Amino acid sequence: MNKFLKGFYYAAVGIVSCVRTERNMRVHLCFTFYVLLLMPFYDFSRGEKAAVFLCIGAVMAAEAFNTAIEAVVDMVCKEKHKLAKCAKDAAAGAVLLTAIAAAAVGIMLYIDFDALGEAVGWYIAHPVAIAGLVGSAVLWVFAITRPSGKELLDNHSADNDVKK
Repeated sequence: MNKFLKGFYYAAVGIVSCVRTERNMRVHLCFTFYVLLLMPFYDFSRGEKAAVFLCIGAVMAAEAFNTAIEAVVDMVCKEKHKLAKCAKDAAAGAVLLTAIAAAAVGIMLYIDFDALGEAVGWYIAHPVAIAGLVGSAVLWVFAITRPSGKELLDNHSADNDVKK
């Protein structure tokens, strides 16, 4: 049982690492936050809700796979190589295709002017909620634009190279 639980721990560590080091994962989380925040204003069926959650999961998983592929390629191939570039570009392309498909599903489900009007009306009637939206937007901008763990490592390595 202990090995089983450790598997969840290592998976969580991998997700946290991906969020810390990958700006695009933080962008996906930001979109997820606002998509889920709007969901109560829509009268989605269980199937429509499932489609939203599947799209969120697919995009996040694609980004995690992309991160894993990039890490392995960087570890194995220290110098530039056309096959390494091909692998990394294909993985990034998979994320883009998944995100485009998710956006298409989101557009089909969320472009409902009555529900959008209801959401806007609710927020106008609740100034504290508007403050929360503004505050969350500021926090997301900070979270997305801050240097990632990889950039900090790269800068630290560059500093060490200069000192030598």
